[in-house]
Amino acid sequence: MIIFCEECGERYIIENEEIKGSEMVFKCRVCKDVIRVPIEKLNLKSDEKAKIKPEKN
Repeated sequence: MIIFCEECGERYIIENEEIKGSEMVFKCRVCKDVIRVPIEKLNLKSDEKAKIKPEKN
C-alpha cells in the first residue's frame, strides 16, 4: 500500500506485515508530521486486491 504524507506529499510504501496492533504511527521523514495508518484501511486494500485476481476455470 502506498501512503502519502498529507502535509508535504512524501510517499511511503507500507506492507501489511509492518503493522503491529490496530494502527501504524510514524513521523514523516521530510516534514516531521505524524502519519497514522489504521489497520482497517490496510485490510480493506488487501480485500480489494483479492477481488481483482482472475478466477480459475
